[in-house]
Amino acid sequence: MNLTGNLKKKVGRYVLNKQIGAKKRKMHSCNLREAKSIGVLFDATHPFSFEIVKDLVRDLSTTAKEVMVLGYVDSKQMIDHYLYRKGFEFFTRNHLNWFNKPQSEAVNEFIKKDFDILLNLSLEQNYPVRYIFSLSNAKFKAGRFFADDLQADFMINIEKEKASILELQKELTHEQQKTKDHRTSYENIADIKTNAELQLNFLINQLVHYLSQIKN
Repeated sequence: MNLTGNLKKKVGRYVLNKQIGAKKRKMHSCNLREAKSIGVLFDATHPFSFEIVKDLVRDLSTTAKEVMVLGYVDSKQMIDHYLYRKGFEFFTRNHLNWFNKPQSEAVNEFIKKDFDILLNLSLEQNYPVRYIFSLSNAKFKAGRFFADDLQADFMINIEKEKASILELQKELTHEQQKTKDHRTSYENIADIKTNAELQLNFLINQLVHYLSQIKN
């Protein structure tokens, strides 16, 4: 990382830590099936993430009165497929300041919302998503385990679950081979889920499972 990149990172960390220190949030655990309002935060850079999250939102909407989704596209251009999606808001690099702090009306409203549960579905740490997740007023925050994330109330350690993910990949591949042997090997390979897709699906499944077991 160059000198400018290091400076941005240091300033960003300083600003975020200062705002976290000035913020007061009372954690309150909540069963996923009893949550009235749910926030979903994710990295929407790759379209497959949107399709997976869209299915999750459909399921969550059967019990929650309100489900709000905010996606970050790590590009200066918005993906056309995302435009005018009801219940979904997106922001891009164009909405970041010089040290990558996200700045938009959608972001500000999302942070202010006191969700019963906030799900962070990002598989990698990136400053814009971390900023929103850390400063959110949500009563209960859950997502992937990151060693330096002190704002999450519940985390899934994907690294420790790699064996389970690999087993899932084998099962999916086996099922696809049984039902699609008549297709070319190129088509079969194209249908096999990528590692990122598997991890995202696994993270969602684990969060839904455990957060549905919580007793208020």
